Amino acid sequence: MALRNSGHQVMVTASLDDMIPTIAGVGLPAIRTTDPDLGPREIFARDNRLLEIPEDPVAREQQSGHWYGRLEAVTLDALVAFAEDWPPDVIIGGMGSYAAPLLAKRLGVPHVRHGWDIHDPHLVDLGATEELQPELAELGLSEFPEPDMTIDITPPSLRLPDAAPAQMMRWIPGNTQCLLEPWMYKRGADTRIGVTIGTGVARYNQYDFLQAIVENISVPDAEVVVPITEDSLPGLRDRLKNVLAGWIPLDIVAPTCDVLVHQSGGSTMMTALSFGVPQVLIPDPALHRANEMARRIVEAGAGIMLTPEEATSDVLAKSCQEIVSNPKHAAAARSLAREIAALPLPSEVARRIEWLVHTEPARRRD
Repeated sequence: MALRNSGHQVMVTASLDDMIPTIAGVGLPAIRTTDPDLGPREIFARDNRLLEIPEDPVAREQQSGHWYGRLEAVTLDALVAFAEDWPPDVIIGGMGSYAAPLLAKRLGVPHVRHGWDIHDPHLVDLGATEELQPELAELGLSEFPEPDMTIDITPPSLRLPDAAPAQMMRWIPGNTQCLLEPWMYKRGADTRIGVTIGTGVARYNQYDFLQAIVENISVPDAEVVVPITEDSLPGLRDRLKNVLAGWIPLDIVAPTCDVLVHQSGGSTMMTALSFGVPQVLIPDPALHRANEMARRIVEAGAGIMLTPEEATSDVLAKSCQEIVSNPKHAAAARSLAREIAALPLPSEVARRIEWLVHTEPARRRD
């Protein structure tokens, strides 16, 4: 959006049709790059290797690179055809957008890699490199070329010691919005605890897990608020009568919370970090990425991490009470929020991408 607001034409390609409403919903044009009837299951079913789900978290993280890589590979023909009709000056891709560097190499234009959250992508990159060897070989490569710019949104003190140089950028929370009611942005008690486990409550039947978390939080006089999708709301209301719940944009409710309890999703983490809200993190032990990110937040003093098995009634209550009563957690969270706020705004980074587009062709000629 920063580039669009700077006067540039921006096109967003969608490898999955599920993303098209989201892209269009934020006011950007969406380009379909796969058969609408071809989903991940159909793509992975073509190769039995991709149907394997390793039990080891590190192996699973690397396997996710194979998954991302194959999903991206099926878009390449459509991307090349689109680029012939609409030649881009620069290609910007997220951490899992492995078609982006391949297309940029083919077209001879700069490639910008954009960080999603604070996770280290090297294991996923290894898997994607293995998966896309034929596509790399077509371009005379054995591995992905280094991006011309990497945009990192990690608070500086949370960056890994061996992290490559990057263009830092302030991450600004944004969610699908709704008509707000006062309870969504105005706390009704001295203590407010937010609980969210993402958007798949109804789809993956996670009512029991969510109910257990909410019922286990027993901080005296605390108000519990649950951001949840509309399709999940009826099932939750049948179980929990006295909880504030509904589709509340997380960027609206997070600043009203003293603590945010969640399963360590990257966007949820970043929203809490941006507003200086300490966190109780309950990552899935099988997800290396979530555990690695949660560990760094805990080491910074801005949260407490529990396994799902540890998140019993007593431990959850004590963890929330510890964060509410011990000011060091809130102080650490606010310090990280100040780091984020001090980073260059997207509008500044947009100007640096403009500079890259203007200077990179000359550098390549030299």
